[in-house]
Amino acid sequence: MKLNRAIGAVLLFLGVVVVPLLGQTTDAERKQFEAIKAKADKGDSEAQLSLASRYATGDGVSKDPAKAVKWLRKAAEQGSAHAQCLLGLKYANGDGVKPDKVEGARWLKRSAEQGLAEAQFDLGMCYANGDGVPKNSVEAVDWYRKAADQGLADAECELGTCYLEGNGVPKNVPEGLKWTRRAATQGFAQAQNALGLCYTKGTGVPKDYVQAYLWFNLATAKGDQRADDARINLASAERYLTPDKVAEGQRLASEFRPHKSSAAEEASLPPANAGSPPPSGGTNTAPHTTSVSASTSKVGVVNVKAEDDSYEIFVDGAFVGNTPAIVKLAQGAHMVEVKKPGFKDYRRQIQITEGSELTLRAVLEKQ
Repeated sequence: MKLNRAIGAVLLFLGVVVVPLLGQTTDAERKQFEAIKAKADKGDSEAQLSLASRYATGDGVSKDPAKAVKWLRKAAEQGSAHAQCLLGLKYANGDGVKPDKVEGARWLKRSAEQGLAEAQFDLGMCYANGDGVPKNSVEAVDWYRKAADQGLADAECELGTCYLEGNGVPKNVPEGLKWTRRAATQGFAQAQNALGLCYTKGTGVPKDYVQAYLWFNLATAKGDQRADDARINLASAERYLTPDKVAEGQRLASEFRPHKSSAAEEASLPPANAGSPPPSGGTNTAPHTTSVSASTSKVGVVNVKAEDDSYEIFVDGAFVGNTPAIVKLAQGAHMVEVKKPGFKDYRRQIQITEGSELTLRAVLEKQ
């Protein structure tokens, strides 16, 4: 009995003395934790969020995922957007709580509706994958756009991919490149790899293996799970380069500094269907030519113009490109629509005859 008590006393000593030493918790850290908990107990949402973080990481206290969720919920119920977002992720991942994707999406939406970019992106991913909400690629794009407009690189990259692939939005290569470049210039590896692929394939830009090498090189430096793909792409691009060109790509990579993409950088991207550099002596602002239902020899053309090149053109309900554009159409009646988010659609019924040439200048009104 005495031996058992002696062992118990040793274990008690170890529990009180040795464990704190292993965690390197100082008296100051303990006092700080106690002060935060006192505020949290009184309903301070920021203190509750801080307390949840400490329980999640084991900072100044024993790590306890369940207690982290408990304090996140208290802060989330008071309207903290950050807490709502984190709580949503906890439910989605089953971290400290039973996995519940529906509950996770519900909390993410509450946070996203308050304007938190990270929550907007995560909610977009939920809609893209059907996690806790009905799968809806259009809804996903709407949330990606909200987050991308705030400069979140993850959302910019995902939005760029949607435009490049036509997922949830009409395929629009220039718009896809714009958002992909925005994320890439911020240092987001996934976007850097995607931008490199655009340069190797000539997707919306002239093929340029030096530029491809630059972006693949940057993407490999991140060391994340996608770095292996970027290394393969880097080696593939290098086969098309001379040693001097490889050195140039390496120099460009060494000089790169993450930053917000400038208007000048985005303006340097060629328009849709660009497969070669624009003519020398200025930027390429000429309208591209698209054929729609024009397999017959009896065709006419319509020149569609607008205030800038961000307007989308639809003919008979199908996306055909961005303004300005010269669209070849088969003889007969057609409905031409010009659209831009935030504006009322422009619609015009036209009649095409053999050899006809029409010009439409779309003027859209704000909604």
